[in-house]
Amino acid sequence: MNESKSILSDWKSNANRDFSRNKIFLKRISRSLPAISTLQKAHEEVFEKMDCLECGNCCKSSSPVFNRTDINRISSFVGMKPGVFEATYLVADSDGDFIPKSKPCPFLEPDNTCRVYELRPKSCRGYPHTDSKEGWERHALLAGNTVYCPAAYRIVSQIRALTGN
Repeated sequence: MNESKSILSDWKSNANRDFSRNKIFLKRISRSLPAISTLQKAHEEVFEKMDCLECGNCCKSSSPVFNRTDINRISSFVGMKPGVFEATYLVADSDGDFIPKSKPCPFLEPDNTCRVYELRPKSCRGYPHTDSKEGWERHALLAGNTVYCPAAYRIVSQIRALTGN
């Protein structure tokens, strides 16, 4: 079994089991983060082993936010006017943000690749937000990402171990 499949094999049950503990840990650690180099190292180590194309769960079960710049760029690429693109693919959520009307993401291909990968929304580009201080400071978002993304779960687990939590 390759390392990516190993990460995927027990992630979901562990992530659900550890969610409350991770949420508390992330809230506490967001006030006094380890050095950004430590966070980035954990991120890089996990993504050296993880092949996102074997999973695709983020695109299957979470909803990225499309900002106006994303909408204009992607609608042009797919040959639609921004208003038609919005009406076809997006809906405003309770915060007024544009998100896909349905899951999985309408741009997810059967092989887990993204039809608009080079132009994907800003929120997709940074996902799972584990390689920046800002991502770790948004502890509630990161805690939620651990149940959608095996890499995020593994990275948070690694930082918890480093800090003795």
